[in-house]
Amino acid sequence: MTLDPRTKMVIVICLSTLALIYNTPERLLQLLIVTVLLLLLFRIDIRSVWVYLKRFLQLMLVVFIIQCFFTRGGEVLLSLGSVELISSQGFLTGASLVLRIIVVISAALILTTFSSRDFILGLVQWKVPYELAFMVTIAMRFLPLFRDEFVNVVTAVQLRGVELKQVSWGKKIELFRCLLFPVVFGALLKAQQLAVAMESRGFRAYPRRTYLRRLDFILVDYAVMLIFVTVTIILIVY
Repeated sequence: MTLDPRTKMVIVICLSTLALIYNTPERLLQLLIVTVLLLLLFRIDIRSVWVYLKRFLQLMLVVFIIQCFFTRGGEVLLSLGSVELISSQGFLTGASLVLRIIVVISAALILTTFSSRDFILGLVQWKVPYELAFMVTIAMRFLPLFRDEFVNVVTAVQLRGVELKQVSWGKKIELFRCLLFPVVFGALLKAQQLAVAMESRGFRAYPRRTYLRRLDFILVDYAVMLIFVTVTIILIVY
């Protein structure tokens, strides 16, 4: 389906809003099914969803375990003598948080169906200041670069004969603390290079910017946005 980038932004905002408001696994599971159907409609490979989710598996597992053990209420599912370990309310809360993370990440993949230039252009045509729109886009692009910088530093340490899996947790924390400096330095270096490139291209040289093209809504965009916004408001209210 060919839609305006701003329409896709509205879809992502609606899905993410409902994911943050819903607190039951049943509703979040229904929202996840709708999200998956939208991904298929936008011709996004479902396998790519797993590639992104796989990076958050440890986080989701930790969140699920914490909620299971520290949330009380409902029936006791697991106990150690007279000590209650896992309750039904804790299990449902943990499942809800995991589903919420999956829905938000899956919905965000809709933003990958258009370029960063369209993202900036869409925000600017929504009267968002260009500097702010550009800053948001750079922040989104810098997160993967920051992760890659950390991976490169860890790989360099392993090539020098340091086996991280065999290092104790105390030394491992100390090692990661020492690795933080080169990672931050590499990120700052990339930021400086980006700043030089922006100044070389005349960033903010004039009070107003001109654009080669414009994004224009068509009837389908208005219909889709109206449907999603209306349904979202109805689901929130009722």
